[in-house]
Amino acid sequence: MNFSRHCDLCDNRISSLEKGLTCNLTNKKPDFNNTCSKITLDKKFQEILEIANIELEILRRNKKSIHWTFYSTIIGGFLLIIGGYFFSDWTIHSIFLWYVKIGIIGAGFTFLGIAYSKLNGFRKKEKKARFDKLKIDETINKYGIEYNPSFDFEKKIHGIQEVNVNLEFKNWTKKRTTTPYKINC
Repeated sequence: MNFSRHCDLCDNRISSLEKGLTCNLTNKKPDFNNTCSKITLDKKFQEILEIANIELEILRRNKKSIHWTFYSTIIGGFLLIIGGYFFSDWTIHSIFLWYVKIGIIGAGFTFLGIAYSKLNGFRKKEKKARFDKLKIDETINKYGIEYNPSFDFEKKIHGIQEVNVNLEFKNWTKKRTTTPYKINC
């Protein structure tokens, strides 16, 4: 069993190089079957849950702009390749013009590479964020905790985005939490 998923959310977790992962209450390594009866889900749990949900929501909101950037860069790259191919096709007598033509085509392929790397980077971030949220959700489902997140995005000022995270819980000591975050975008 992967104890670290449970212990990562618990406020009683202690990590050290000597002992590894131990419980602050028992001073022993975690040892339980499905759920821990001594788990304390409070501030650490709430913060981890909120941050995982914020990351996924920000990625969801940026998805359209990433796709627009991808498609416009792809189109620009293909236009450069085609334009470079047909650049002064009828009057190429100079070696300099050949260098210009090859440079334009090279720039087109560079644009294609940039477009692919942007989209691929976004997909990797999204996959990691979904996986992190899934791990948290699987763990808290074992304790019967359900939640419903909502977000209030304020105006972005000088690259700082203020976000209020509202979580409504079922079967947890807190019924509703609201936490403000400032995110550097």
